[in-house]
Amino acid sequence: MTQPTPDLVIDAEPTKTFFVDMLTRDIALEQAVLDLVDNTVDAAKGMAKEGPLPFDGCEVSILLNSEYFKITDNCGGFDSQTAASYAFKFGRPTGTHRTPHSIGQFGVGMKRALFKFGHHFNVRSATKNDSWCVDVDVHQWETQPGWSFPWGDFVPDRAVSQDRPGTEIIVTSLRPEVSTRFATDRFKNTIITLIKSKHRQFISGGLRITVNGTPLTTTNIFLLVQGSNFRPGVQESTFTWPNDAVTKIKIIVGLGNSSPKEAGWYVICNGRVILEADRRDVTGWGVVEEMANGGMAIPSFHNQYARFRGIVTFDSDDSAQVPWNTTKTDVDQDSPVWRQTATRMMEMMRPVINFLNELDADIDEHTRDDSPMYQFVSSAALVKAEDLPAQSAFVAPPRGTIAKKVRTIKIQYSRPVDKVDFLMSELSLGTAKSVGEKAFDLLYERMGGE
Repeated sequence: MTQPTPDLVIDAEPTKTFFVDMLTRDIALEQAVLDLVDNTVDAAKGMAKEGPLPFDGCEVSILLNSEYFKITDNCGGFDSQTAASYAFKFGRPTGTHRTPHSIGQFGVGMKRALFKFGHHFNVRSATKNDSWCVDVDVHQWETQPGWSFPWGDFVPDRAVSQDRPGTEIIVTSLRPEVSTRFATDRFKNTIITLIKSKHRQFISGGLRITVNGTPLTTTNIFLLVQGSNFRPGVQESTFTWPNDAVTKIKIIVGLGNSSPKEAGWYVICNGRVILEADRRDVTGWGVVEEMANGGMAIPSFHNQYARFRGIVTFDSDDSAQVPWNTTKTDVDQDSPVWRQTATRMMEMMRPVINFLNELDADIDEHTRDDSPMYQFVSSAALVKAEDLPAQSAFVAPPRGTIAKKVRTIKIQYSRPVDKVDFLMSELSLGTAKSVGEKAFDLLYERMGGE
C-alpha cells in the first residue's frame, strides 16, 4: 500500500470567488449599508466627548445611486498599521484592540459590504499623523495568488485629509442587482428609516448623518407617566461572565400611545437597536407554559396591547458580551445574558399586560368615550425613555378606583353689552364667561337640579 510523499500537502484553502460569494449571500443589502454606518459610529465613539451631545461635530455622509456608493466621515480615521493588520482581515484577529462599547464585533462588516456592492472599491483614511489608501479591482484580485490587498495612492482633498481626519469608502462597478436598487427612491427611503431607528441614540447624541443630502432627524421612544400613580417599570442589573467581564442591563416596561406598529419590545446592544416593536415568542409573546403562581405567562400579541412598550438595553465594554447575531438583525437566544434577561422581561411585562386587559374591559363596559381608565391613560404625559428614573416599579391604578369624569358641553350665546355689564356688577364677576356660567348655575338650582 503506497503512502503520499511527506511533502505533499492537501490544499483546503477556499477560492476567493467562492469565499466572496458565500460571504455576501446571507446578508440583505440594507444590512450591508448599516454595517458601514456601524463602523463610522464606532469611530465617532472613539472621539466622543462628555456632555449632553457627545457626538456633536461628527458627520457621516452617504451617497448612493446606480453608479456608485460612497460613505464619508470626519470621525478621526484610522492609521495604516490598523489597516494592514486588522481592518481588511476576514475576521477579528486575537488580541485586537476593541473600541469600548463598540457595535462592530465580528470583523466582517466592511469587507462583506464592499464585496456585496460591487467589483471595485477604494478605501482611504487619514489621521492627524498618517494617511493611506487601498484600491481593489475585485475581478483582478480574485485571479491573483494570496489574500492581500494592494495599496493605492492617497490624495488629500476637502473630504478626507490629515487636516480633516476621517475615512471615505467608494464602491463602483456595482453589481447589476445592487445598481438597480440603489437607483430607487424606495431603497433610499428604506435606508433613511433604518438608520434613524437603528442609530437613534447616536443621532440624538449629536451625530449628523445625511443620505443623498437629506439630514436624518432623531426618533425617540416615549412612555406615558402621570405623577406617582401611573409610571413605567424600570430595573437595572448586571451580568458577570466567567472571565469577570460585566454586561449592564436595563429593562423598561410601560405604555405609550396606541399604535400597533410601535408596540412590542425594543432590544438595544451597545446603543445599536437590534429589534424594534418585536412581538415574537423570542421576546415572550405567546408563551403559554404555566408560571410558578399558577397563571399563564404572556398571551400572543393583538391590538389590545397596542400601547405596550418594552425596552431592554445591553451595554458592555466588550461587544462580544452583548446578545446579538452576526448581522445585528436578531438576538442570540443561546447567550446566557439573554436567557437570564428574557425571563425577567416576561416577569416585568406581566403587570403591564394585566393593566391593558383591565383597560380593554373598562372600554367594553363604558365605551371608549366614557371609560374612566381610557380617559386617565389618555391624559397622561409622554416622557422619553432616557428621562425615566433608574429604578421604579410599574404603577397603574386598579380598575374601579378612577373617578369617572363628568362630560361637559360648551354653551355660546350673545347678549347686549350693557346688560352683561350690569350682571357683572351685580354678581361681582369679572368676565362675560363667568356671568354666563353663574346664570346657568342659578337657573339650574332654581329648577331643582342637584
